[in-house]
Amino acid sequence: MLPLVDGYRSWIARQKQSVDELASGLDAYRAEAEENMRLAGRAADRIQAGIDLLRDDPDALDAFRFANRAMWHQRIHTIAAGERRRSPSTSLEEAVRAVDLPKNRSWRPFQLAFLLLNLPSLADPAHPERADDGSALADLLWFPTGGGKTEAYLGLTAFTLAIRRRKPHLGGLDAEHGVAVIMRYTLRLLTIQQFQRATALICACEVIRREEPDRWGRNPFRIGLWVGGRVTHNTNDQAAEWVKERKREKGFGGFGRLGSPHQLTSCPWCGTKMEAGRDITVDTTLRRTFVTCPDVYECPFGVSAFGLLPDERGLPVLVVDEEIYRHPPSLVIATVDKFAQLPWKGETQALFGQVSRRCTRHGYVTPAAVDAEWESSSHPAANGHEAASTVDVVRVRPPDLIVQDELHLISGPLGSLTGLYETAVDRLSTWEPEHGRAVRPKVIASTATVRRADRQIHDLFARRTAVFPPSGLSADDTFFARRRDTATTPGRRYVGICAQGVRTKSVAIRVFVAQLAAAQHLYETYGASELTDPYMTLVGYFNSLRDLGGMRRLVEDDVSARLVRADRRGLASRRIGEPAELTSRMASDAIPDILEKLDITFGRRPKGSPRPIDVLLATNMIAVGVDVSRLGVMVVNNQPKSTAECIQATSRVGRRAPGLVFTVLNWARPRDLSHYETFESFHATLYQHVEALSVTPFADRAVDRGLTGVLASLVRNLKPDCNPNRGAQWVNRRGEVVSHAVRSLELRAKDVTDVQHTVDDVRTRLDARLDYWEQKRKAPGAVLGYRAARRQGDVAPLLLEPDSGPWRLMTCPTSLREVEPPIRLIFTGPAGQEPEEEPPYVPRQQTDGSAPATDADPSDPMETT
Repeated sequence: MLPLVDGYRSWIARQKQSVDELASGLDAYRAEAEENMRLAGRAADRIQAGIDLLRDDPDALDAFRFANRAMWHQRIHTIAAGERRRSPSTSLEEAVRAVDLPKNRSWRPFQLAFLLLNLPSLADPAHPERADDGSALADLLWFPTGGGKTEAYLGLTAFTLAIRRRKPHLGGLDAEHGVAVIMRYTLRLLTIQQFQRATALICACEVIRREEPDRWGRNPFRIGLWVGGRVTHNTNDQAAEWVKERKREKGFGGFGRLGSPHQLTSCPWCGTKMEAGRDITVDTTLRRTFVTCPDVYECPFGVSAFGLLPDERGLPVLVVDEEIYRHPPSLVIATVDKFAQLPWKGETQALFGQVSRRCTRHGYVTPAAVDAEWESSSHPAANGHEAASTVDVVRVRPPDLIVQDELHLISGPLGSLTGLYETAVDRLSTWEPEHGRAVRPKVIASTATVRRADRQIHDLFARRTAVFPPSGLSADDTFFARRRDTATTPGRRYVGICAQGVRTKSVAIRVFVAQLAAAQHLYETYGASELTDPYMTLVGYFNSLRDLGGMRRLVEDDVSARLVRADRRGLASRRIGEPAELTSRMASDAIPDILEKLDITFGRRPKGSPRPIDVLLATNMIAVGVDVSRLGVMVVNNQPKSTAECIQATSRVGRRAPGLVFTVLNWARPRDLSHYETFESFHATLYQHVEALSVTPFADRAVDRGLTGVLASLVRNLKPDCNPNRGAQWVNRRGEVVSHAVRSLELRAKDVTDVQHTVDDVRTRLDARLDYWEQKRKAPGAVLGYRAARRQGDVAPLLLEPDSGPWRLMTCPTSLREVEPPIRLIFTGPAGQEPEEEPPYVPRQQTDGSAPATDADPSDPMETT
């Protein structure tokens, strides 16, 4: 690995020499150039430190080898599983052998460098980059979409899992159990797809662990999906009822709002198709929901796997909240707004290692979990399971690594509340490897579009920022990434369409028909191949559900009808299926099926296999994290709301083959018209126009809406005495826990804002909430609890839900997105024309005296239905 850092240092030296050359034209920017080279030199030093660590620390070297082996298995089995989904008759051994090539299991230079420079802070929790002060550092991986950022931080995840197993007792805490890594996302589509990719890594880690349990521990590596109740279930009872409904063949519709444990449509290790009613089972005695691969021959996670404990069978995934709290997985995939549950759910304490007792059957028992109807100090033998009891255990080590993917989405109100709640997450993840030396988790973020990243990360995480790879002297070359000429390397072509005086919907219909028919013509002319397939699936991108819904009707009607007669215009006749959707109104269990169908290519396919998708209609849900390399063409309807969104959305196409992006602009909208007039220059300097993001966690409105939740999160989860629902009754206004919580919030406000007035204002608001808490606690009558609960009729709730009435002092958000209820506006009097609507259609005057043109000219076979 030394040639990597040596080559980087040589590149830096050459760049420094070029600064002094007159031809470079950098005299006026000498200070900026020298600063860029200083940051590059710092990155080289950190890479060298990672290499030195592997030379000097045998445990770190073992963990690094573990990570490389796990990533090798992850990459190969992901590709092999995809091949087996397309050709189920191929054996797993044959599929793995066919794709086990160096090109499929090699690091890109920036991935390996990013892995190396983060090794020291993960191997040594006391590293300065994790200090509980201003020297802490967050690393931002800034790389274009499709470049391989996910693999970079998956490699770091594997190293983190392994190094905890090699150093399991630092600070007297148990590192073999508990959550090691938290990956956070903002959109459920992104979360679900990354969960599928990360599951393959955890499967690889578990296979390695089973081979050497004495070396890598007896506790299984697992992954948990911790998202909203609309995606996954909160309890195993809900999962059991869902399974019963599935077996009764009363499946839910594609636009439902119910959660589902069926988040994997096929086995991530072998690619075998999985069915919800057959391969998902709930053991009501163990209170576990098992997802099992149906393969009976080759898969180590199949139904025929032997030699495993009862709670280790099936895939190492947890998709029910109750399981995640009882058996904290090594890796948690979560949405940022799920952390709004910290004050509401005392069981979340287990995610941060705050446990002291464990049931030998059901897992960790937090004080809040004791309130469960089925929980007791012992359980008799039942249904083939031995008798169980609750035993004392050592406290578990908190997470060592927090990964925030798609950082650019953490902005605005969501970003501000996320930054405020990060106070609680950071404090609950802090521990002492040595007495008097507090350390925090390592924070890594990634994005392809960002501006003012240092300010955003400081306000979110209260840490300094290091961007990798550092900028060079030219945007075309950072050593780890170089811009390639599109004459030799497939790129992406943008085509702007703006038809003056013609309805936008009419233009969109013509664009859809022309593209779909032209793709069919190429397909029929040259046959099914990697050259023609990318353009057979058309992706339509929309800024709103309203626009998408209107286009869906047109695709089903006008576009379909005109495509049948497209051969009259020199193209090819085509019959398309029902358009697919990726929108917020889709049920979560329908999304994995759509993502899987997007990978299906056109051509001969086995009988009974699903049909490829002809048209996919999507909102900004597709703009991040959808990695389907075969997509090649997109129609963007109206200019996206931000440049970052434009880059992210259009980057979904053109990854394997040259991409083609049609942007249909509305001539009646000034912003669209402006983009059309500067279309070429705008796209030539696209990244230059990325907007700076706003994150203000201690703004008045953010504090007003989020402070109660953060205070309750800290008080409830710092110590076990305050954790049960009735624990709110025993919170001492002058006690140690309250003092720690108040001090943490004051220090955070000081670190983020550096304004004493803001700190004083936070303290004043905290005093008001604590005084109210004390008043309610001392009131005669009912016992004070955090929330109303079943079987606790004597409890008076302290926290109020947002939809329970007007926002009050102790109202606490249940989601970081939906902080306030919607407001209904009633317009009275004459309502003018909506500014977003285009003006009424007026036929253009014809210069030759002929009849005015219409949207459907009877003489045009393409325009009649």
